[in-house]
Amino acid sequence: MFKISDFSKLSRVSVKTLRYYDQIGLLRPAHTDGDSGYRYYTADQLYRLHRILAFKDLGFTLEQIGPILEEVSCEEINGMLRLKQAELQQKVLEEQARLARIEARVQQIRLEEGKAPVSEPVVKRIDAELAATLRAQVPRSHLGQLAAEAQRHVQGQGMAPGPLVVQWHDCGLPDGRVDIEVGVLLGRPIRDDGRFRVTRLPEMPLVASFLHRCDPRGVCRASSQLAQWIERNGYRIADEPPQRELFYPEAEGEDPGALRHAELLIPVVPNGSKTD
Repeated sequence: MFKISDFSKLSRVSVKTLRYYDQIGLLRPAHTDGDSGYRYYTADQLYRLHRILAFKDLGFTLEQIGPILEEVSCEEINGMLRLKQAELQQKVLEEQARLARIEARVQQIRLEEGKAPVSEPVVKRIDAELAATLRAQVPRSHLGQLAAEAQRHVQGQGMAPGPLVVQWHDCGLPDGRVDIEVGVLLGRPIRDDGRFRVTRLPEMPLVASFLHRCDPRGVCRASSQLAQWIERNGYRIADEPPQRELFYPEAEGEDPGALRHAELLIPVVPNGSKTD
């Protein structure tokens, strides 16, 4: 057996932490000397300690790890990991939205100071993304109504709404209608309700991305600005997938009619590529 100091060196876990794990019953010493109180561990206990550290690294609390180590089946562990994965994915969406709000605030301050916007279009790749969406052919003025309905649908299933997503399938329908797909990006799957369906938005191998502030009460000029940038920089607009726009959640207490931070995504191909 190994003294706690030696076991600490082998495991690279501090003596203080090992004592705490003993205190909460997560990793008891194999033997404790009755006279000196010294703790002794066996080599076999390294395996349990490594499992504790692995689950801790995945974001589980020590209170959650204890039951996992005690005769939990592989199927149950897999279910727990899936739940943790969904939880982390949701946190990523929330943090991305927070970053977007910070960027929007920086741009707003610079604009108020009379400086040019700090955001410039970039070309990047967008992976396939999970979303709850509704596709409809409606007047353009119905976009806000559909967006609010999408957010209520997601909130009704116990999930904080992620970024709002709009896919523009066809803007040239009769009577001023547009063919749009409106929804909310998800960190984990939720139930379909017959109106909104959970789908995976297609990847966008090459897109021109433009972060901007969009006034929901006025005319947004982001598409014309990005189109000019595409033309100047040696690209042309691809036919597929459809153009996409993300609207990031407002900060708590912010005026719903205020400028919203948005990201316009237009699929592009380099001039001269054989895709026509």
